[in-house]
Amino acid sequence: MLARRRALDPEVVERHSETVVQRIRSLPEFSGLADQAIIGAYVGIRGEIDPSPLLQDSLLRTALPVTTPGEALRFVIPDGVLVDGPFGIRQPDRGVEVDPTDLAIVLVPLVVADRRGNRVGHGAGFYDRTFANLLRVPGTPERQPGPLLVGLCHDLQVVEELEARPWDVPLDVLVTEVGLIRP
Repeated sequence: MLARRRALDPEVVERHSETVVQRIRSLPEFSGLADQAIIGAYVGIRGEIDPSPLLQDSLLRTALPVTTPGEALRFVIPDGVLVDGPFGIRQPDRGVEVDPTDLAIVLVPLVVADRRGNRVGHGAGFYDRTFANLLRVPGTPERQPGPLLVGLCHDLQVVEELEARPWDVPLDVLVTEVGLIRP
């Protein structure tokens, strides 16, 4: 799946990213954000859907993840230029740190996802570690309060079914250039 995503023409990635950002903005949960709500986003790399244009929206408060190998993500509202993080992903060097559970919405990158909200990331477990408190109670659709987890990907990255592990934190919504999937 990584090879298929990387093989996408950059113009296609840009067009899909623009469509996905428009779809994010049309989510009822997004349009209903309170004035001081903060969303978590990321800077797309290697063919990922890139929601970073949201950083330019003066009406939004957007935090980006800061990675430290082996730890949970920290989210920071950037105050200055972005720098290369440990995985070559642009991240804030300084800014205001936000508790991840205080974010209203978190846009989550992925390698592959299924229609039930399961996802496979890049294997480092950052998002699962950070949002482990949101795991659903087995046999119920309920989960602990916290941010809405919105997976972003190209439609080609959506498969019918993935085998979820007990520590995998599922997505609440999946957004592609084709449409929305609400597991």
